[in-house]
Amino acid sequence: MKKLTFLLVGLMISTTLFSQSCLDDVWQCLRNNQAPKAKKFIEECLSANPESAQVWLMKGNVYVNLYNSDQKKKQADPAYVFRYPDALITANEAFVKALQLDPTVQPKTGMLGAIDGQKLCAEPFYNMGVDYLDKKDYDNSIKFLSMAAKNYELAKSKNAAVAYYQLAVAYLNQNNQAEGKNMLAKSIAANPLLSSASYATLYDIYKSENDTVNCGMILEKAFANLPAEQHGELMDVQMDYYSTTGQSDKLFELCNKMLQAKPGDVETITNCANYLSNFKAYTKAEEILTPALEKEPKNFKLNFQMAYRYFMEVVDYEDKIDAAMKAKQYAEVNPLRTAEKEIIQKAHDWSQKAYEIDNNVQQNNIMLQQLKVKLLLPVPEELKAKVDSYRR
Repeated sequence: MKKLTFLLVGLMISTTLFSQSCLDDVWQCLRNNQAPKAKKFIEECLSANPESAQVWLMKGNVYVNLYNSDQKKKQADPAYVFRYPDALITANEAFVKALQLDPTVQPKTGMLGAIDGQKLCAEPFYNMGVDYLDKKDYDNSIKFLSMAAKNYELAKSKNAAVAYYQLAVAYLNQNNQAEGKNMLAKSIAANPLLSSASYATLYDIYKSENDTVNCGMILEKAFANLPAEQHGELMDVQMDYYSTTGQSDKLFELCNKMLQAKPGDVETITNCANYLSNFKAYTKAEEILTPALEKEPKNFKLNFQMAYRYFMEVVDYEDKIDAAMKAKQYAEVNPLRTAEKEIIQKAHDWSQKAYEIDNNVQQNNIMLQQLKVKLLLPVPEELKAKVDSYRR
């Protein structure tokens, strides 16, 4: 029995000695900037020591060096084709494996530790993910952003929030709303103070699902978490919430607050007017647009919003006429049609003014053609051609 024990101990010692000798060779190669040679040695080390955390950690270092070598050559020669295109992924997997085998594993002098290695991999993964996102290659974008987010989380970096937000964008572009929501929730959890974008996008998803309860909850969370200077970025979302949930008093109060904070600001005026028109507060929308138009009569946005204010009232009248017809209240139909025609004319005149300022805005062009048809006015060929082009 003692003989067998001695044999086992001897085998363990010889394996350990081989492992250390092999790692020394790899380490020396890396110190001498011989990453390809180190790659050959590390595979030999792994075949003999597949369960050694030290070997896996060194493999991570080898592949980081291969990645860096490729990057330097690419910078020097843009035509260079990467020799090790998956080096960073391999490095990251090696760092993860090292930690799984031994969470306390320590690197050799001058080498990266497993956590530091993962941190280092995170930024290139993130950059590659965003690059693929810009190219609309959502599968690869998700692949690299997922690795970046995981690495940032392991490193307890708040950059995980940014990676999760970009992941949400990729999933939403794939029409995967469930994963989009999940990633946005993770983004907020990773850094509640990051920005208003995650909250606003999550609000839009809940709104598309007619989930006004969660719409309200995410807004409350946003205002509770974000610093005061970022609250203004969510005012439009808040207006939309009040409009959607029929909270007229709060909508009017918020509009007044925004207009007082930015008097004369066209963006604020038109945003408020838009929500007020959608809420059927036509008179109030007109009240804030009129003085602005007196100062800037040639401003497209202001003219368009005044047209939109009347257009929405036209839609309102059409609903009233339909309701009267269904109820067989025929005596009410003609007065409604007479009143509607006056509103159509006003909507047309403002839309025409907006068209004369800028005739390349799709929403106004479509609206103007519809109004001309309602008034039995001829539709200019230029306008007709533009509207027809939107259908192609």
